[in-house]
Amino acid sequence: ARHRPRASSADAPGAAASGAPAMTAAEQTSLRDESLSWAAQHGLLVATEGAPGGATMPAVFTHAPVSLLPTPFPRGAFELAKEVSPFFAELSDLVSRDHAFLETTLSGVLETDAFTKRLWDVYIACGAQAGRHRCEVGVLRADYMLDAPSGAPLQVEVNTVSTSFMALSTRVAQMHRHNVSYFANLQEKYIDDASILSSVNDKKSGETKNDDDFGEVVLERVLPRNDALASAAATLAAGHAAAGDKNAFILMVVQPGETNVFDQRLLAETLWSEHGVSVTRATLAEIADEAAVDDSTSDAFVSFRGVKHSLVYFRAGYAPSDYPSEKEWHARALLEQSGAVKSPSAAMQLAGTKKIQQALAAPGALERFAPRFAGPLTEQSIAERCAKMRSVFAGLYALDDKDASHAVSLALADPGGFVLKPQREGGGNNLYGEEMVAVLRTHDPSAPRGARGDLSAYILMQRIFPPTNQTLCLRKGEMVALETLSELGIYGGYVRVGEAVTKNAHGGHLLRTKAATSDEGGVAAGFAVLDSVVLEG
Repeated sequence: ARHRPRASSADAPGAAASGAPAMTAAEQTSLRDESLSWAAQHGLLVATEGAPGGATMPAVFTHAPVSLLPTPFPRGAFELAKEVSPFFAELSDLVSRDHAFLETTLSGVLETDAFTKRLWDVYIACGAQAGRHRCEVGVLRADYMLDAPSGAPLQVEVNTVSTSFMALSTRVAQMHRHNVSYFANLQEKYIDDASILSSVNDKKSGETKNDDDFGEVVLERVLPRNDALASAAATLAAGHAAAGDKNAFILMVVQPGETNVFDQRLLAETLWSEHGVSVTRATLAEIADEAAVDDSTSDAFVSFRGVKHSLVYFRAGYAPSDYPSEKEWHARALLEQSGAVKSPSAAMQLAGTKKIQQALAAPGALERFAPRFAGPLTEQSIAERCAKMRSVFAGLYALDDKDASHAVSLALADPGGFVLKPQREGGGNNLYGEEMVAVLRTHDPSAPRGARGDLSAYILMQRIFPPTNQTLCLRKGEMVALETLSELGIYGGYVRVGEAVTKNAHGGHLLRTKAATSDEGGVAAGFAVLDSVVLEG
């Protein structure tokens, strides 16, 4: 066997990561240096400052914020989150196609939240359901936190627009696998754990394995491969193929000043190298200035800088800050009314709002949509599917109906047990503790919609308390051991063409790990590090 690095045992042991062997200070430093080297060589990077134009590539970058070793996560909870991922992807599409449900459920939000109302206006102005493209393409992500008291993965939200980190989550899982195989003491620990699991499973199944089964194959039992990058590219490529013009490009809508460019450009590179599909990057402002709907053909694709685009993929447009002027809203409307496939459509983005999430957790809501799922279904299979989906729901409470006062009372009696959530994507928007209490105390059941005391723009959610871990985090070159909490994201790739669901599959995973003292968990917002799972049990 080749020599693998091992630090001197004379060094004093330092803080190690949960699930990893004790490491000396020298071993931790070696792990840091190897991780930095690997990240630089494989694009596990972020820009330190963005560029104003979509196509302009920043020239200064650093490693992405990462954990140096994977974090323990229960196998059963991980597998359940994977299993229900396609269910929630199709549910999101079914909700997006039910105009009456959208309109009724969002009625309070549309009167109180200006951003959601503008997005709804785009949807209506472009023909509502009648104006939608026959194809829907979703690169979705459902986020979960492990509930320590119950051991269940409870759903934080379902993201239907601008999901990120498919490429970097793939890379960080690869980096962790590299680190485990590169350092002898890490390999011995993780391979040993995987070998024990393998032996137990073999005894149960009556199978035997030879020595060749160990190493990568056995290690995969505890460090699952992550195909998030490949899945996202395959999903967009399938949508591009469904649009019917192999020579057209994909238009990736990005934010000006974007620093998460490697995550996006690795996806674009995979689309080209694996599927032969070219990608153009542009901001909404650039699209407003230089794009048009090509009416010269029946396809009515988007023409941008002389190039035809048959699919629009949004990595921007999910927050009010993406629309600083009417120009950006004009661009969004132009894209929506075009004949290009959208990922996602405005309707699908509306289906991912927090209010919709809360409404779907209400009794009987899933049963409204479950009979419309694709495939042969029986009453029993429908009931089983709904039960599995409902098993991952956290407590969710409406603040726009007759029960709002009761929900407010519950939260005021136990402020640490709840979180107040507006209709926003991205980190840094939720309200906790004293901030939440201050808003809830303004509640007035008789207040008109949009007036002080009306809380229709929010939902109330049970706060999830996951177990803590010890994590070696690396941010801006500095390594620090932290007590942490983790949030699991499960990606899904979804394509519907007409009435046929042609792709609906689990599409990899993301683990975001944050300091246990932090309420928010957004990596791009500066609250967390990218991580991967080591499965237990």
